[in-house]
Formats: sequence, structure tokens, C-alpha cells
Amino acid sequence: MIMAIRDYEAVDESMEVDDNELFNEPYSVENMVLDIDMPESQKSVTTLPEDFQIRTMSDIRTLLEYAALNYTKGIRLYRGHESQDYKIESTIVRLLKHNKDCCVQDVIDAEKKGFDLFCCEVFKKEWLRNKIEKTDGNLYKMSIGRHLGLPCRLIDVTASLENAVWFAVMNPKFYDIDGEIVFLVFDKDNVEGTNKSPFCVDKVSYAHEPFMADSLNDLPLGEQRRYIQHGHFMWVDDKSLLNEQQTITDSAYHVEYFTIPWYAKLPLAIELYRDVYSGCTYQSEIARIKDRIKSGTHNKSNAKR
Repeated sequence: MIMAIRDYEAVDESMEVDDNELFNEPYSVENMVLDIDMPESQKSVTTLPEDFQIRTMSDIRTLLEYAALNYTKGIRLYRGHESQDYKIESTIVRLLKHNKDCCVQDVIDAEKKGFDLFCCEVFKKEWLRNKIEKTDGNLYKMSIGRHLGLPCRLIDVTASLENAVWFAVMNPKFYDIDGEIVFLVFDKDNVEGTNKSPFCVDKVSYAHEPFMADSLNDLPLGEQRRYIQHGHFMWVDDKSLLNEQQTITDSAYHVEYFTIPWYAKLPLAIELYRDVYSGCTYQSEIARIKDRIKSGTHNKSNAKR
């Protein structure tokens, strides 16, 4: 015991503690202001205001967060309309609908005629080197034709909200009217895959084709625009060609429409600029195909009378 006491006394004086300090009152923190940077709580965007519109890049981010949080499963797609009067409608139907006597068979015949002319007069065999093996040949050719201006049943959609907004705001001819974004969510089991020809489906179909190319320069001209759009398409079966919007929205388990006010179009167009190839190299060939399609349906209409 005596040895233990001596060892304690040998400890360095700097380590000794004044017993009186043990009974000092702690420093008072009353009325002190703590300078601590506390992060603000972030609320998830699970709902949107009833009057929500797409005016700014911030609104785009809000809608993206809303979609990601509320629709984690399924296929989320967007479509941009330059005008709220537009429908989810294919270019072949839009071309022929001015004829009140137009029937489904007229659309089918006109589409097939235009497609055959495109394959014979415009499509190049060397473009096939970029085709994914599993992709149906007719779908691949039609997708290139669609973005060169060929009227067909393929309807452009995209998984990118920014791209959809761009297509809704890019045309100055529509800067005095409101545009629109259509938000669609599909169950994967409710849409057909991409290994069937567009001429041989029996329900709403969806395709997302990746690109076998290292750069835009390696892609066929029509694919360059599809590259920007990321290669998403929807189309309907033959019997639904004159009722496309209803058929597609009925197949979706969620559909919403969002307005882009006219005054927001130009600022958004500047922010979202895409160098989209217009397909002008083949403009004259596609124009001739359109004329031949219309002349054929006009003659049929006269024959019915």
C-alpha cells in the first residue's frame, strides 16, 4: 500500500488535478446563439398542385421527381405536343383523316403502299448494319422512315421528359399558343415487344431500340433524329388505327397532361436546344411518296361513290 502511494506522488505535476475545480459551476449557455448550419428538411414531391404547369427547368425537375417517386415500376414515357389541340395520333392517320370517308382498310393500304415505296426508293441496305439482331426488319426500316418524314403508324414517345418538352417548344410557329406534355405509364405485361412487325400486332406495342453506332455520323440520316429521341415508339393494331389515342390511354395505368404556357416556350427552347436532324436530304423523295399515298386514297374515295 505504501509503494502504491509513492508511485502516485511520482506522477508528473502537469497531470495533477486541483480538487476545487471539480466543484466549479459549468459555463452557462443560457441566451447563447449556436452558430450551427442546420440543413433544411427536404420534402419528397409525391403530389403536384392542381394548377401545375411546365414553365421552367425547375418545373421539369419537379415533375421528374414526382414521376420517379410515384411510379417506380412500369414503363414511364412522355410525349410533347406543340398544341393542346393535338392528339396521340400517327402520321399516316393524320395524313388521311381529312377524308371523312376514310376507313381502317384505307389507312392500312396507304401505309403499306408508302412503306413499300420507301423501302424501294429511299432505304439503303448498308443501313441494316446498325440493326439490332432481335429487332424486326420492318420495324427497323419503318423507324428510319418515320424520322425522315414517312407517314406510318409509329408514334414518337420518349423516356426523357426534357426531350419531350423540347419537341413541344422547338417550333416558333407555335409560340403564340400553349403546348402540352402527355405523361404515360404502362405495365410491361400490357404492351407487345419489339420482335414483331408493326403490321402483325394485336394490341398496343412499344419499342425501345438501342443504337449500334459509336457516333451520330455512323447512323443513317433518319436514325440521327431518332438518336436524339432515344428510339422510343408506340403503335396500335390494325383495328385501332382510327382510335389511337383512346386505345393507348386505355392501355396505360396512368395518364396525365401538363400545360406548357406559350410564354415559356422560347426560354425553354433556349435551355433545351437539341441539334435535331430534319431529314431534308430526302425531303423531295418523301414528299413524292406522300403525294402518291394521298392520290391513291383520293381515287379510292371517288370509286366508292
